[in-house]
Amino acid sequence: MTLKWLLVRRITLVAIACLFAGSLIAIYRVASIAKHQNEELAQSVSRQLNLQLLRIDTMLDIPKRFPDWDLVTSYALQPGQCVQLLKQDGSEWRTSCSGVDTVSNPSPQWFIDAYRSFAGGEMRVSRPVSYRNKVAGSVVATFNPAAIAGETWHTIAPVFGFSALLVSLLCIVTYYVIDRALRPTTVILDRINRLAKGDLSSQLPSFRVVEINRISEVFNALVADLKRASSERAELARRLVDAQEQQRRHIARELHDEIAQKLSALNALAACLRIAVQHDATKLEGEARALEDMASSLMTSLRKTLTYLRPQEIDDLGLLPSLEGLVAAYNTEAKGRTRYTIETSGDVEELNSETRAHVYRIIQEALNNAAKHANAQNVKVTLNQFRNVAGEKIELAVTDDGIGPMPDAKQKTFAGSGLIGMRERVLALSGSLDAGPLEQGGFGLHVQFPSHVHGSAA
Repeated sequence: MTLKWLLVRRITLVAIACLFAGSLIAIYRVASIAKHQNEELAQSVSRQLNLQLLRIDTMLDIPKRFPDWDLVTSYALQPGQCVQLLKQDGSEWRTSCSGVDTVSNPSPQWFIDAYRSFAGGEMRVSRPVSYRNKVAGSVVATFNPAAIAGETWHTIAPVFGFSALLVSLLCIVTYYVIDRALRPTTVILDRINRLAKGDLSSQLPSFRVVEINRISEVFNALVADLKRASSERAELARRLVDAQEQQRRHIARELHDEIAQKLSALNALAACLRIAVQHDATKLEGEARALEDMASSLMTSLRKTLTYLRPQEIDDLGLLPSLEGLVAAYNTEAKGRTRYTIETSGDVEELNSETRAHVYRIIQEALNNAAKHANAQNVKVTLNQFRNVAGEKIELAVTDDGIGPMPDAKQKTFAGSGLIGMRERVLALSGSLDAGPLEQGGFGLHVQFPSHVHGSAA
């Protein structure tokens, strides 16, 4: 069911409910009036008969004329109304009723039955007939339910027809009003379907209705964020592929230029050594020393290559010693122009190997950015473990007092300087990243992520 028909149906149900409530109020009002008429009739007849007993007691009337029912019949009874005089044993003494006019006020049987269920039976009202605490009988006034139902039907029947016409007109008017009010939803659904199919060019126009226009603003902002995120992901994928190829070329070059050549030279030297042994053993010392130097150089080149692929000290020594060594290396390279410091708290060594590698790479990239772009005097690394209501978390911050990188003029975001790669690593850690200029000057990188998360391979 569409929203338009749902609203029309609910408004129609509300109108019908109001009509039904009005009918119940009308029935209750007619019943209350009938009950009041019964009470007045019973009270008047009881008072008249009590007065006759007083006259009999004072010899102004004779007992055999009691009850003087001619006086009672002088009262104007309503259609369907009866008045009875009952003896003390409950047997009927006198009665008088007014007929029901079913011709001028006809009412359907279902309405009479419904009225009986709602308003009750004959609306019986009883008043005693007594004098000086001597009860002679009781006066009972009743109403025929069919008569009251006919009066009620006569009251509400015209309203039913008019209300049915009014509800029909209301449904038609409501349908067109709601259809016009919900026309923007057609545009919204079309843009959402296009977005679901991957069309990031979807944009919503401005609308007059404030609430719907707010939906348009939020939708356009979400599309812009999604487009920017998709662009960054595509750029990151491109960079990752390029970096992979560069890494492969670097490894191939290192293996070819360093290890392969030196292994060839080592092989040649070994051949020379073999030949020299055959002729003159005194030449062995020089060739042996050269062989030792070449092997040492080969090991150094191999160690650099392995460090480029993955710092071995993270697994051998731990995260904190590796970070301290990284900060010390930057201090050595800065030669006093920039002071790098690190502060840690908590047991961050409990992180798994992949997460430690992510943390190391994030800090390494942040320090690299600070060294290249910050022009700072002080760069501070903070790594803390803390606990809040969400559980244990790791907080990482790298701040400097330099000028900081300038935001990209087109995207209005810090998309360069390795931040895209850091965002992907933080995303892999199920964390959050904030990067930008600080109020007091300089640039700050702040990262938070759960300490129990399992990162992907670095």
